[in-house]
Amino acid sequence: MNLPIRVRLAVWFVTLLALTVAALGAFLVIQLRADLLGAIDEEVRFGSQELSESIIEDPSQNGEVHEGPGDQMRDFKDDAEAILSPSGSVAQLLDSSGRPLVAYGAAVGARPMVSDRVRAAALTGPAQTLTLSFGDQDRYRARVSLLRIKGEERVLVVAESLRPVDNAVRRVVALLLVAGPSAFVVTGLAAYWLAYRALRPVEQITTDAQEIGIDRLDDRLAVPRPNDETRRLAITLNAMLARIEQGVLEKRRLLADASHELRTPLAIMRNEIDVALLVDEMSPAAREVLRSSREEVDRMTRTIDNLITSAQVDEGRLELLTTPVDMRQLLDDAVRALRPLADAKNVRLVVHGDRWEVQVDPPRLQLVLTNLIDNAVKYSPHGTTVRIETWSNDEEICVSVTDEGPGIFAADAQHLFDRFYRAGSLTADPGGSGLGLAICREVVVAHGGRIWVDSTPGQGSTFSLALPSWRSLQPQAPAAPADIDGVRPSGDG
Repeated sequence: MNLPIRVRLAVWFVTLLALTVAALGAFLVIQLRADLLGAIDEEVRFGSQELSESIIEDPSQNGEVHEGPGDQMRDFKDDAEAILSPSGSVAQLLDSSGRPLVAYGAAVGARPMVSDRVRAAALTGPAQTLTLSFGDQDRYRARVSLLRIKGEERVLVVAESLRPVDNAVRRVVALLLVAGPSAFVVTGLAAYWLAYRALRPVEQITTDAQEIGIDRLDDRLAVPRPNDETRRLAITLNAMLARIEQGVLEKRRLLADASHELRTPLAIMRNEIDVALLVDEMSPAAREVLRSSREEVDRMTRTIDNLITSAQVDEGRLELLTTPVDMRQLLDDAVRALRPLADAKNVRLVVHGDRWEVQVDPPRLQLVLTNLIDNAVKYSPHGTTVRIETWSNDEEICVSVTDEGPGIFAADAQHLFDRFYRAGSLTADPGGSGLGLAICREVVVAHGGRIWVDSTPGQGSTFSLALPSWRSLQPQAPAAPADIDGVRPSGDG
């Protein structure tokens, strides 16, 4: 059941109430009917007893006196009216063969009120009380008893209509059916409101917990004042956050220390490879191996730089030492460093746009530009071109890196600058730490800028960054599109 807890609680409360009301209603209806039947049975028993005594005292009603049938009927009715209830009561006196002698009540016709089996049982056994139907088909509660008058056996039937009992029971059932749903609705709304009030601290804890990310592990949840389950939940979550923070800090320190330790040997390896490449007496195969090793060392160095920058961001130690620099020069340096990687894939790097002077931290921004161009080269097919352009919108100095790769789906684009996110829409998987674009965002944001991506699957991607214009911005003479070495390319604008 994928419903909120408060809705489930309200449903459970209403269900429990419905079961309780149903059980209580059934008990009340059964008990009410039993009590009313008991009262009617008592009236019928009392009426039957009184009427029997009256008949025995007045033998004219059993045919022993020489009165006419009209006088017998009149005497029987007079006694019945005096003894029985004025409404709903009937009586009948039968002989041993079942022939009606006298009767009282409009519902009693010429036919016997009881069957031959009931009459025979009354003649041979004790008086019995039973429910029967006759006349207008209403149900009656009847008492059938045996009378012996001067040696003659007679059967007296005294009955009371059950219509008042049935009406009373039906009214109670109707009231339960009408009042029950209303009570269920009111109870459901009240239960929902109470559940909402009870779970509001949990919702607040959930909202606060959602705002705690990897960059805010020092935040803690507000602990509710009541000493209940929500307070214990908040305390438990805070303790868990403290353990997570401690573990993450330890891993970050380990990562930063390891990165710093790796930086020096990589620099030494790069210098040694550069010295070795200066040797003239070297076979082409050996020289190619050294160049390949140098490329891998450069790649590892960029990864180490990303890890160190990431650790500094996490620890809040990303310091920027800004100075006026030529954005075009930074791009040329980045392209020159990545030229061997591009040549290996037969990817052409083209830089064009005006020269702009910006106030940045050169090594940090150099890392950003290197990461963007490196990604473009990685995902570019063989024989394509990566275009790097500088431009301005009067308020920002911008750089765009455009490739002809497979592109990125919109669902991936919104997470592309998250740490360790790997876009599933990219058809190739050239490897990487998944930190490059995240570091780009951190550094650009630290400079007060912004970074974004425009991409269409199958048509390539354009990564752009924009930095605030420096007050002493000086556009220089436009430069013609050029490759890394400043040679004008042919056929590319």
